[in-house]
Amino acid sequence: MSTFTAAQEYLRRSGLDGWLTRDYRYTNPVFEAALGSHVQNLTRPVWLFIPRDGEPVILAHDVDAGRFPQGAPKVVRFSDRRSMVSGLEKLLPRGGLVAMEYSPMYELPRVGRVDAGTIELVRSLGIEPVPSGDVLQYATERWSAEQRASHKYAVESLVKIVKEAFKFAGENIRWKLTEHDVAEFIRGRYDRLGLVADDGPIVAFNAHSSDPHYEPRPKDSAIIRRQGWLLIDLWARRAGPKPGTIPPAPEHSLPSTQDNIYADLTWVGSLGGQPSEREREVFDIVREARDSAFRFLEDRVLAGDNPQGWEVDRAARNVIEKAGYGDFFVHRLGHSLGREVHANGVNLDDWETHDTRTVIQGVGITIEPGVYLPEFGVRLEMDVHMADDGPEITAEHQTEIVMVDTSG
Repeated sequence: MSTFTAAQEYLRRSGLDGWLTRDYRYTNPVFEAALGSHVQNLTRPVWLFIPRDGEPVILAHDVDAGRFPQGAPKVVRFSDRRSMVSGLEKLLPRGGLVAMEYSPMYELPRVGRVDAGTIELVRSLGIEPVPSGDVLQYATERWSAEQRASHKYAVESLVKIVKEAFKFAGENIRWKLTEHDVAEFIRGRYDRLGLVADDGPIVAFNAHSSDPHYEPRPKDSAIIRRQGWLLIDLWARRAGPKPGTIPPAPEHSLPSTQDNIYADLTWVGSLGGQPSEREREVFDIVREARDSAFRFLEDRVLAGDNPQGWEVDRAARNVIEKAGYGDFFVHRLGHSLGREVHANGVNLDDWETHDTRTVIQGVGITIEPGVYLPEFGVRLEMDVHMADDGPEITAEHQTEIVMVDTSG
């Protein structure tokens, strides 16, 4: 199903008259997601209107109108501000409800992409804007079978790599191995397995694991000692087809890198012996929070009542708060997973935002609760795909602390 067809299906079902997305100098990535392609060198404001019924239309300046590829929607030109406003007035259904990248009170930053002036302009034309988060998710963030296969390769590869990384740390501990050295090892494994990532990974030893977004750099990363606590967070997606270097997907043809789906995992390990009593306690709490959130999601979906993102966050957060560590769970439970590692679909969030989007079939999410104490942190992250018959954990997930042998 194309993006436009899916959007119109959602619009009709929801009683909306259309979806209006606008970009200026690549400040709104939703425009590109809705269009389904990247158009180079757009220099003026550009609009895409997808009506509930009928053909989508692009409204573009004369300077940019010729840049859209064959197969793109019909382009209506404007030359100056007056003709742009007039063009919008002709496109939009007066008195209608139109979805836009607008978030009341900036509640969902991932949705709030257009400025207040744009909303004022559209309202002046007799249109009532409503948030586009749900139509955006339905039309652009559900995985195809080919994308599901690309994720399967990526996530199974990451499970293999994270185990190898813990082993690499243990076997090379005597060489004053640093966090950055382990990160370089992981990046090398990406190359070997045909994976790509824009940044990362996180390799965090002892107190550095208390920083959820710690990044090991060559000059200031810690030396990994024979005893301690190690957190590894890694994310990547499969590169596009490269004959002879990447095994073919077993069931489906492989989409291009641009359309491949990320995998994102976090595991923790104890180096050089048994973890401390508190490390084990916190690990068990975080594991139960993660698993409770998945059970809550699964139960609701199988009952035909898909929850909203904030509700899943709350299911995990309640476990951690009841255990007395609520003040140390300082981020949302999980994020949308797609073509970007942090994609545009629903987040599992009742902390940083209050995400009221529904966790719908077809999308991907992470579940990754964490507790971050001054001396160490625990985060356990797994990937979930919302399949037609319910949520599925897409690869092996951590159930016990990795015991890293450093005696070699």
